[in-house]
Amino acid sequence: MIDLLFWLAISLLAALVGAAITRPLPPRLGSPLIRLVLAVALGYLVLAYLIFALALLGLLRAGPVMALLTALLLAGLFGARLLVRTLHELGGDVRRAFLSSPSRFLYWFLLIWALTKLVSALSLPAGLDWDGLAEHLAMAKEWLEAGRIIPLWYDHHSQFPATLQMLYALGLLFRGPVAAKLFHFGFGIIALAAVFELTRRHISRQAAPWAAVILATTPVFSWLMGVAYVDLAVVAYVLLAAHFFLEWVSSNEMQPAALTGVLAGAAMTVKMQGIPYFGILLLASVYIAWRRAGQRPAAWRGLAALGLLGVLIASPWYIKSWLVTGNPVYPFAYGVFGGKQWSAEQAQWYQRHQLEFGVGDLPPQEVVDALPWYQRTFVGPRQPLRLVLAPWNLTFNPVPFTVPIGPLAVVICQAIGPLYLIFVPMLLLFTRRPPRLKTLLILFALLWVWWLYSMQLTRYLLPTLAMLAPAAGYAAYRCSQARSILRLASVVVVSAWLVMALAMSLLLAAAELPQVLGTVPAEHYLASSLLHHPLVTYLNSDAPPDAKLISYGEPRLFYLDRDYLWGDPVYHRMIVYDTMEGPADLVAAYNRLGITHVLYQPDLVNRLFAGREPVWPLLTAAIGEGYLECLWAPSCGQPYWLFQVTEAGRQVGSGRPP
Repeated sequence: MIDLLFWLAISLLAALVGAAITRPLPPRLGSPLIRLVLAVALGYLVLAYLIFALALLGLLRAGPVMALLTALLLAGLFGARLLVRTLHELGGDVRRAFLSSPSRFLYWFLLIWALTKLVSALSLPAGLDWDGLAEHLAMAKEWLEAGRIIPLWYDHHSQFPATLQMLYALGLLFRGPVAAKLFHFGFGIIALAAVFELTRRHISRQAAPWAAVILATTPVFSWLMGVAYVDLAVVAYVLLAAHFFLEWVSSNEMQPAALTGVLAGAAMTVKMQGIPYFGILLLASVYIAWRRAGQRPAAWRGLAALGLLGVLIASPWYIKSWLVTGNPVYPFAYGVFGGKQWSAEQAQWYQRHQLEFGVGDLPPQEVVDALPWYQRTFVGPRQPLRLVLAPWNLTFNPVPFTVPIGPLAVVICQAIGPLYLIFVPMLLLFTRRPPRLKTLLILFALLWVWWLYSMQLTRYLLPTLAMLAPAAGYAAYRCSQARSILRLASVVVVSAWLVMALAMSLLLAAAELPQVLGTVPAEHYLASSLLHHPLVTYLNSDAPPDAKLISYGEPRLFYLDRDYLWGDPVYHRMIVYDTMEGPADLVAAYNRLGITHVLYQPDLVNRLFAGREPVWPLLTAAIGEGYLECLWAPSCGQPYWLFQVTEAGRQVGSGRPP
């Protein structure tokens, strides 16, 4: 409960700051709902950037951060009156929605669903929170311990834009991982409000709750509400940018164009995935400005504001990466920029790994390299027929579009659900459609092509899919109002899906509720959902404070309170395995980096390297030479090895005889 109150307090502070920023905007720019979520989203962005500044100065500590929060509170008082008025107006809208709206059953469903997701958000990050424990929370914890942003060379993700990780650092600094997770949950709420307002304002007032329900019950969206990832922040900023882009298209005024640029730039500060969204909005803006012959001066000014503000807002993170790694989009575009602790071989492996998602297998790399460029583009999952069938496969065969987990877990956590494929084609039945719906569908089509060409991972499609939710919601609403069998069929389909979606959400919440209520101790909960947690607990209690672990195949080390790095050769060049002639070279590299312990998970390593794992032979040889000793062997379903560098091993490479 204290974590929830902390998050609400910081969100209120963000709302005050955002209200102060947006106070000069005219009231006609949006409803109370959009004014509130815009204020919170901008407040989060300002707060994250100021924490980023403290981190660059080496002041990522409780005292300076508390001083920053106090200063923001004083500045936010300038927006207090506007925020109070906005909340008062919104309260009336909410009462009418839940008590007298013809669609009130949808609002009540959203409330019940949100409460189940809040349970998940209030639980400790565990087995389903892979990237949170491996990257997002973990890097925020490392930066907090250092008091500044430092390059974590073992994890290239730490060079990505990290707006949400700054908020995670805030939660970890004053509370813990649950408070941090709640910021991602909050961005999910903003995304739902944004898709509601986008639909209400530009498509159809009656279709707005349908669009919000369709997005909420998208399994990958629903699952993300309860984990410490960053994707929902991208979804929220992209939807807000799309909303104000359509506002600019309708009005040709400067303010919505500027807000589009700011919000698209904000998406790029969360994840590089925001770059194509900004690029496509910018291209669409160029086309619109060119078409407006009689209004070109105003249109070109709006275009300039959109482009310049987007670049200005996003650039600090990319400049930081450029200065640290030599590559503003590290580790991508290695052939153009290069980059520290990376290589052409790793870049090729990384690209191939990204192209493997989707239905169909890539040919061997040597076969791909021998093909002409135009054939190389359309192989494996990108064969023309598979591209055409992608909507069907994505809906009814979601397993190839995500990381290898069980089919049931894919359906609950990584699928998109059936409503998009069912309802979007129904738009062809209606002769009259909202004019802005066409604009939104064109944006979706361009982004869909980008996703098909780049990386066919379901989670990376979510911001694009969210832009399709208003179209699906509009079609679902129109079908529910039809005077034919279509009405009955649509009501049955939607009702059945809502029951199933709520059941899946309850299934996740039921496993987490005992820990949230405190009836199951945190250690028991973590041990049951993270197989390596007992080993981490052992290291935290028995390993010396100066111990340093290298981990192969298990990156989820947020709960480890000892120094560590990932050892898999695809992640960095801190250890160059392909030049090693024997175990002495491996142990010498360990000694150079101060490594005292080795964690090895064979299942994940073999999956990563497809049976051609380069490290295990060196490890077994090092054991035979007496350089390593085994402290932990696989047993009771725990596939983990733990080794310790022996006294003889510590002499290797030191100039002293082993």
